Amino acid sequence: MSSVISSHSSSMRLSLEDNGVYVYERRTGVPFPSALGPSLKLCGVGLRKKSLIPFISFDVYAFGVYAADLDIKEYLSEKYRKFSASKLQGKKEFTDDLMESDIFMAVRLQIAHNELSIGFLRGVFKESVGSRLYKFGGSDYKELLQRFTSQFKDEYKIPKGSVIHLLREKGQFLRTLINGQEVGSIHSKLLCKSILDLYVGEEPFDEPAKEEIENNVATYL
Repeated sequence: MSSVISSHSSSMRLSLEDNGVYVYERRTGVPFPSALGPSLKLCGVGLRKKSLIPFISFDVYAFGVYAADLDIKEYLSEKYRKFSASKLQGKKEFTDDLMESDIFMAVRLQIAHNELSIGFLRGVFKESVGSRLYKFGGSDYKELLQRFTSQFKDEYKIPKGSVIHLLREKGQFLRTLINGQEVGSIHSKLLCKSILDLYVGEEPFDEPAKEEIENNVATYL
């Protein structure tokens, strides 16, 4: 699926069209383009599972994390290029800088469950993103969380295979698209960092995916 959205930094249009070359999330078989548009390169893929009761869980969505390789060079190369990928693996300072820097990044979510409602997904985001907003920003986060979760309105349908993009654009804007339709944009460094922390932070949804992301980001230095 391709999308075209406007950029905050200019009047140009930003393409999220995929390049037709795919990497597959191994447990779900969901394909992820190895590149989106002219600048976003795939860094790693993983799976978000949700537990309803102990020892029983189900797949919510597969995800792919993308980053602009030129931005990685600009913001991280001077500090980290002397380190091998293995030395950067699990290095908190490295992932913190990835989350904090003004690097164009995207998380592509593809719904992996047959009967997932937008209300359920909204609740999943409220729980997970809310915990990160509290972690980084303290107790005064509820208004920001409400602004984010309110983008996922009941009118949107997300059958299996639906695609959601969460874009951390230059200037720390978080832009959200559901099946190619833009549903909101929020200017917040705290929100951008909280979203990325779910995938590359200290307690990621998928630890092997985080390791893959770190390794591939290191190759772009």
